[in-house]
Amino acid sequence: MKLRVVSYNIRHGHDAGLDMSVIAKDILSASPDVVGLQEVDVGTSRVHGRDTLSELAKALGWEHYAFCRAIDFAGGEYGTAVLSRFPIRSFTVTELPSEGAHETRTVGHAVLDADGERVDFFNTHLCCESAELRAPQFDALAALTKAFPGYVLTGDFNTADLGCFATFGITSLANPNRYATFPESGEGIDNIVCDAPWHITDTGVLQNHHSDHLLLWAELEKQYDERSTQ
Repeated sequence: MKLRVVSYNIRHGHDAGLDMSVIAKDILSASPDVVGLQEVDVGTSRVHGRDTLSELAKALGWEHYAFCRAIDFAGGEYGTAVLSRFPIRSFTVTELPSEGAHETRTVGHAVLDADGERVDFFNTHLCCESAELRAPQFDALAALTKAFPGYVLTGDFNTADLGCFATFGITSLANPNRYATFPESGEGIDNIVCDAPWHITDTGVLQNHHSDHLLLWAELEKQYDERSTQ
């Protein structure tokens, strides 16, 4: 089985003039099956009360999407989201440790029905303030995903320190500091994490982006060793 995955911090559509069809074109250029978005506004004053997630899904021509609220903001809600070509059978929002941080951080867990095969897909946006505040969030993510072998996790992790990902154990990263996905700092703070039996066969970024982050994509393939098939 192959799976094409995108992680994209869209900055609530600001750099696209709040035109979700522009963001949709960015996403479709990567030909993904599932997308993890960060910095999504639903009903806030800065997007004029619009449900930008449903607008984006309509522009993509996709029926399956879910919003993961992090905080109430500007008369609406702000958080992350998952969009999928495949049906989302369930969606769970889990609050991450955020004590001392200026905003609550969460993770969304979508159970996808990928042509009859279950895929546990997680998406998050971690604290930008300090490594000390992010550390318990990484630990909480590792504990949560451990219960779902073969998971895929996308996110703006707000760090290029690969040592932080050691808490997940043996996994594959789409961006081991290969791509500076946050051009302002020159750092690769966005990533895609996959658990065995997923293997990353190809990766890339979209340079002609419409956000302060680059869109990161990865192609995954399930590869079983002989012992796992006996």
